[in-house]
Parts: sequence; C-alpha cells; structure tokens
Amino acid sequence: MAPAADLDHIDQQIIELLQKEGRVPYLAIANELGVAEGTIRRRVARMLDENILKIVGITDPQKVGMNTVALVGLTVERRRIEDTIMRLKDLPEVRYVAVATGMYDIIIEIVVPSNDALLEFLIKKLNEIPWIVGTDTSLVLKINKQSFAWGPDD
Repeated sequence: MAPAADLDHIDQQIIELLQKEGRVPYLAIANELGVAEGTIRRRVARMLDENILKIVGITDPQKVGMNTVALVGLTVERRRIEDTIMRLKDLPEVRYVAVATGMYDIIIEIVVPSNDALLEFLIKKLNEIPWIVGTDTSLVLKINKQSFAWGPDD
C-alpha cells in the first residue's frame, strides 16, 4: 500500500468503507462522506490505477472444496530467492508468498483440496525448484480470524 502521506482523510475513509463492503455503491459512500459521487468515482479509479486498492471477491477455501491449508517455510539458496519467488507466484496452489527473516527465507500458504494434493505439491511441484534446500510444513487446522481490512492508520 502507498505511504499514508499519499492518501488524504477522504481516501482513507473510502478504503475503510470498501473494506467493510466491497460492493457498496459510490453514491452511498458519497452520501456518508458528504462529497459528490463523482469525487468518489475518481478517487477509487485513481487508487485502483495506482495499485493502492484492489476490489476482489474472497472465498472461504473449505466452502469451495479446498479443505487443506498449509503454511510452508522454505530455505532457499540466497542467490536464488527472486527466482524462487517468480516460480512460486505461478503455482495455482500458492495463495501467499512472502520473503521473511528468521528460520525461513520464504513463507508460502498452500490451499488444496486434500492432504493427498498437498503431498503431491510438496514432493513434485516444489521438487521442480532445485534451489529450495529445505521445507517445513504446518497444516492449518482451523482459521479463527482472517482479515483483509487494514490501512495506513492501522
């Protein structure tokens, strides 16, 4: 997200309202904030164009048949971290990729239909990336909180 200095109070309020309900009409946002609908439309378009904001539909993996969620810590040859990230981003099972400090160089989240699919991913797909030198996998048993709502003031 862009630095808070790039977003004024109206932008921040628009983001907050869209995080609560991504389908809220621009007119409703305009009425709540006391500005013209065109102002909201232009500001949202600018934030979308500048990749400050994305409006997406989010599914619950288990409700769409993706019953296995795992977090995988990867140890990677240092000079190949960027190459690894590029390869991981192309894998449909990988939902999240982050460079990290600590025990692992990269942390990924995998979402697949079953433990068998997870095993297949771990021993076949990750094995195709030869500079991954170690992995540590943890199954997610239950998600107690998942939030995508955060902004510059948080």
